[in-house]
Amino acid sequence: MKILQVIPYFCFGGAEIMCENLTYALKAMGQEVCVVSLYDEHTPISERMEQAGVRIRYLDKKPGLDVSMVPKLTRLMKQEQPDVVHTHLNIIKYAALAAFLAGVKTCVHTVHSVADREAESRIPKIINKTYFRLGLSTPVALSPEVRDSIASFYGLEKDKIPVIYNGIDLSKCVPKVNYALGSTVTILHVGRFDLPKNHPGLLKAFRRIHEDYPQCRLQLVGDGETRKDMEVLAQELGISQWVSFCGMQADVHPYLQEADLFVLPSIYEGNPMTIIEAMGTGLPIVATAVGGIPDMLEDGKNALLVPCDTDAVVQACETMLQDEDLRARLGRQAKLDSPRFSAQYMAERYCECYQGRNS
Repeated sequence: MKILQVIPYFCFGGAEIMCENLTYALKAMGQEVCVVSLYDEHTPISERMEQAGVRIRYLDKKPGLDVSMVPKLTRLMKQEQPDVVHTHLNIIKYAALAAFLAGVKTCVHTVHSVADREAESRIPKIINKTYFRLGLSTPVALSPEVRDSIASFYGLEKDKIPVIYNGIDLSKCVPKVNYALGSTVTILHVGRFDLPKNHPGLLKAFRRIHEDYPQCRLQLVGDGETRKDMEVLAQELGISQWVSFCGMQADVHPYLQEADLFVLPSIYEGNPMTIIEAMGTGLPIVATAVGGIPDMLEDGKNALLVPCDTDAVVQACETMLQDEDLRARLGRQAKLDSPRFSAQYMAERYCECYQGRNS
């Protein structure tokens, strides 16, 4: 089977890493995969994929609406002749139509967040709904919560929407073995700097945590449009010397390996890859119970889940810092629960979805 994955470009984010992991896993299963990046932008992720032997086609998209993408994609699909076109993020409006014009019978679209967040305006909603209802593309949800949002937002039958969790290569995770705290305690956050990740709330929570635990340091791995604002906020809060803005990293595993606590205080989420990486490492996790996170983690079993509230985040983090046995129990259970989020399992489920659409 030949699969063409189409994505805007490979910036640092969960959808991009999911696409990368799925590509590797599909290739390992013997499938032929070609990736299309609409923008002509090379990133650490795209360079890593090309070094691994993945073929990427760049289409030099212009900013904003670029109707030339439809004929470009149509020509490319006729050249590549894929059995499946798999789209990600907001490029379904171009790729699903191009797949239809190129005669590709199977088009699958992963919805990476709750449906009303992914299609934030009326026009994308109408376009996506038309594609889904006409059968030009099949939506795939990252979690039951995302599935329910797709069914409600687009008026589709819930039972006909596949749910496939994101997956990673768990073999890259270095399991944590020591849960004792040293003279320096590292709290880690991995994620793009944008509104949903709630960096302001995290920085405000960390200021209070640091007052009680001055040995704590906060590492922020990622980049994005709000990073400079967050650097200013850290200075205004008087915590900049204890906060490291680490930027976008091609490999986050060394940061996970060295961390004592993983925190994700997001306003909303789909099926965050960073949670899976933390689980695979066996890190104790504090996360907000939003989006697909409660489908991945269970409060008190393998994480502490809290409302999206600064007080709740502070309390949960300090509860973790006070109790080594709790950190060890939750971290080890998270590690035990991580195999259901493996890249291999994800790829197997997507192949079932592709074949179901082809049959």
